[in-house]
Amino acid sequence: MPKQAMVIRGGTVVTAYGIKEADIWISGGKIVRIARDTLTKKTAMTVFEEVDASGMYLLPGFVALPARSLYKIKDRKTYIDVMRELVRSGCTSFVDVLRPESWMSSPQLAYQQTRHFNSPLDYAWHVGIEATQLRAGTVAQYGKLGLSSIHVTITCPEEISAIKWETLLQLHTSKQTVLHLHIQNDASVKKEQRDLIRQLWLDATRYWQVRTVISDPQAAFEQKQYDPFLHIFRLNAETTDRAVRYIYQRFYHSCQVAAPLQDVRIDYRRRWCPPEVLLCLLVRLASTNVAKAIGLYPRKGSLTPGADADIVFLKKENWLTKDVLSTILNFSEIHLPTSVMSNGRWMYRNAQFSSSIGMGRRLFDTKPNAYVI
Repeated sequence: MPKQAMVIRGGTVVTAYGIKEADIWISGGKIVRIARDTLTKKTAMTVFEEVDASGMYLLPGFVALPARSLYKIKDRKTYIDVMRELVRSGCTSFVDVLRPESWMSSPQLAYQQTRHFNSPLDYAWHVGIEATQLRAGTVAQYGKLGLSSIHVTITCPEEISAIKWETLLQLHTSKQTVLHLHIQNDASVKKEQRDLIRQLWLDATRYWQVRTVISDPQAAFEQKQYDPFLHIFRLNAETTDRAVRYIYQRFYHSCQVAAPLQDVRIDYRRRWCPPEVLLCLLVRLASTNVAKAIGLYPRKGSLTPGADADIVFLKKENWLTKDVLSTILNFSEIHLPTSVMSNGRWMYRNAQFSSSIGMGRRLFDTKPNAYVI
């Protein structure tokens, strides 16, 4: 029996660096070809279903980085509603941070992850720990569980100097780990302390050649403060507008910034770039760069042969036309996508959900060391 596949014709493919008119050929949940051509829709081995995407922008799916741990949602309906909200905004995968407690054994840690067996989206796990737990043995233990991205919470500068970086270096190199810095965000950590923590972390990770993602974005626009091969900055809502303009001014340069779609706010009341260029910048910041930062690129965050067929369909007539431009755009709330596809299967089509519980997959083999943004 011939294998079923799909060709999406007539759409405009949006990448991080531009747009082009092309058809997308999908087989086995992967993109196998991107070209504007008239190849036959049927071969001896494959029958291609044809999808008309005329008048549509085709974007790579966005990667969500939820602020709260989704695995802690116990109510099934609430869980599905949260997932559907992500899909409606154009997200096709997400990262959740598992925060182990001292009493948890390996089987109990595995049990905590079963909540996402109901996920309609692909997902990856990170692990969150305190600075005092950042030891070689702990990193090795989590590495055996497939957890190579570690979120470290720092409360004071002294905790950084107490870390035995030399024992972490070999594991970091062999396991391709990445450390995410989180500075405790409360009144007990004053601005002077935050600045010192950030600087000490930048210095330590540069010296020991450890790749890190920093959630405190103050140094993101000071190129002398960081190493572009090691440091990536996750932006908050207050800095995304500046970041998008920064990338626009250096369009073909490396810019070590990323932000999930839910945090992107852009002031477009005065149109400072063409609308299609703004769409490319949005893809770069919230899809491509996020996928690179967490080690899922080019499988996620790109529309290229070999990538997962995660595609967001956006009507051209809806792009920047349905919103009052007297306000700052919050892209996670305006729900522009008409349809969303994950791994070549429809999750959301013509504003109707068609995904099923459990169709999402856990994403293994992340390689956060593999790409410079």
